[in-house]
Amino acid sequence: MSIKDILYAEDEFTNRKLLQIQFEKNDLQCDLARDGREALDLATSNQYKMIILDQYMPGLNGDEVARTIRQTDPNIPLIAITSDDMEIENLRKAGFNEVFIKPLRGTGHIDKIKEYINKV
Repeated sequence: MSIKDILYAEDEFTNRKLLQIQFEKNDLQCDLARDGREALDLATSNQYKMIILDQYMPGLNGDEVARTIRQTDPNIPLIAITSDDMEIENLRKAGFNEVFIKPLRGTGHIDKIKEYINKV
């Protein structure tokens, strides 16, 4: 089984599409999930160098998905994306390595993602 670069879960179509375009421009392979359950299914049936999860999604929130992933893979880089900066502590406790606050501007987030992927 080949290892893909990124699994990205985001329920908002526009946000998902914008980041997907940025990934493609930076030659990063990405699988997309529309909600937390789909993300968990993909995470357990594929291998990724990194998983990026929106916090608020239907089915399962990002922190719930992260806690489940951490039970079987304590080392995979996890990044949370949220518009709620009050969630940062909860997301860190759930096992996220990084928390990005929406809206994502510039290229700092892509640079940080590439840093993690290049370590794998």
